[in-house]
Amino acid sequence: MKKKKPWLICSILLALVLPSLSCLPVYGATSKKTVSSVRLNVDCKKQPEAGQKIDTVTVTTSTAQAEILEPAEYYDTEDNEVWIRGEVPLIRVTLAVKDPGQYRFTSSTKVIVSGFQSDVKSKKVQNGGETLDVEIRLKRVGGDLDSVYDCYWNGSSAAWSEVEYADKYEVKLYRGTSLVTTVTAMDNQYYFYPYMTKTGAYRFKVRPLSTYDGGRGPWSERSEEYYITPEYVYTGPAPSGSSGSGWVQDTYGWTYHFSNGQLARSSWLNTDNNWFYLGDDGYMKTNWLYTDNNWFYLNPVSDGTRGAMKTGWLYTDNNWFYLNPVSDGTRGAMKTGWLYADSNWFYLNPVSDGTRGAMKTGWQNINGKYYYLNPVSDGTRGAMKTGYQQISGVWYFLDPGSGELWVNRRTPDGRWADGSGAVS
Repeated sequence: MKKKKPWLICSILLALVLPSLSCLPVYGATSKKTVSSVRLNVDCKKQPEAGQKIDTVTVTTSTAQAEILEPAEYYDTEDNEVWIRGEVPLIRVTLAVKDPGQYRFTSSTKVIVSGFQSDVKSKKVQNGGETLDVEIRLKRVGGDLDSVYDCYWNGSSAAWSEVEYADKYEVKLYRGTSLVTTVTAMDNQYYFYPYMTKTGAYRFKVRPLSTYDGGRGPWSERSEEYYITPEYVYTGPAPSGSSGSGWVQDTYGWTYHFSNGQLARSSWLNTDNNWFYLGDDGYMKTNWLYTDNNWFYLNPVSDGTRGAMKTGWLYTDNNWFYLNPVSDGTRGAMKTGWLYADSNWFYLNPVSDGTRGAMKTGWQNINGKYYYLNPVSDGTRGAMKTGYQQISGVWYFLDPGSGELWVNRRTPDGRWADGSGAVS
C-alpha cells in the first residue's frame, strides 16, 4: 500500500478545519460603545391650545452618534382635527445610531428633551441596540374657557350656567355702579344676601376659572337687577371677608375668608392672579415653605404681591434657585439635580445641607464624574460647559453631549487627556 504524503495529509486537514474556524468568534475585537445620552429638541411651532388645529411637530437631535430615523409625529389624538382641552399631546420619534458597528443604544441611554415644556414618557431599545423609540409628552392642553351664557337671580342667590372644564368662578356684585364685593364660588351659584346691607338695585357678573392651568373665560354681561327695598335690607352680622376679595388684615397678618365665613387654613389659595398659602393658623405664609413634599418660596416683600408664590429663577440667601414655572401639579416647587432651562444645563444642590436647591458653579463631582459649571456672572452663570475649556490656565475637554470630563483618552482631534483631564 502506497503511503500518503505528509504534505497531502496537512492539506486535507486544513481544508476540513479552516471553514469551521471562520465560524468562531474573534476574541479581542473592539466592543461597541454605549451612546450615553441623547438630546432631543421639540418644535411644534406653537404650544398646543384648545381649539387649535393639530399641526406637524419636529424633533431634532444634537447628539453626534445618533440621527432621527423616522420623522416625529403626534399620536393618540383620537382622529381629532383640533386639540381638546385637558388632553396630553404625545409625540413618537425613532432614532438610529449612525455607526452601528461602533455604537449602540442600551436601557441606560439617557434621553433628554427640551422645548415646549416637554419631557420623556417612555423609551424602548429596538433591533439589538441599533434603534431607539422615544415617546415624548407635552404639558396638558389648556386655553381660554367658554363664557357664561346665562346669569339670573334665584331669590337673593346669584346663579349662572356651568362652563365645561371650569372648577370655580369669580363673581363681582354691584349696587348701582359701585362694586360691593368680589368672591370665588366653587359652584354655579352664590348666596349674596348678607352683602345686601343697603337699599338699591344689585347686579352681578361672573367669569369661569380653571385651577390646573390658570385658564379663565371672559366676564359675562351683568345680570338683571335685583332690587332691595328698605324693609328687606340685610341687618345680620357682616360676612367674614366682606371687604371685597376675601382678604382681611389684622395685627398678626393676612387671613382669607370664604363666602360661607370659613377661614382658609392649611391650603393653597389661587386669587388675584397668584397662588398663596394659608397655614394651620389661617395666616398667609411668606418666605420658604415646605409642604406637599416640596419647597416653595412665597414673596416676603410688601410690593403688592406679598405672599405670592414665586416661579422661575430666584436669587435669595446669597444663592440662585429654580422654582418650577410649569402648571403640572408641582408649580413653584424648588428644583434639585440636573435642570435644563434657558437653553442650558444647570445643577442644583440635591443635598439637605442648608443650601438644598442652590445652583452649583465651578468643578462638581456628580455621581463620580466631573463637570464644569460656569462660575462667571455673564448671564449664563451655572451653565454646564462642554467641549474645550481653558480653566486656570489648563485646557480640558468636556463631552459635547453629556458635559462629562474626559480622562485617560484621546480627544476628537487626537490630543491626550490625562488622568486629571488636562489636555496636552
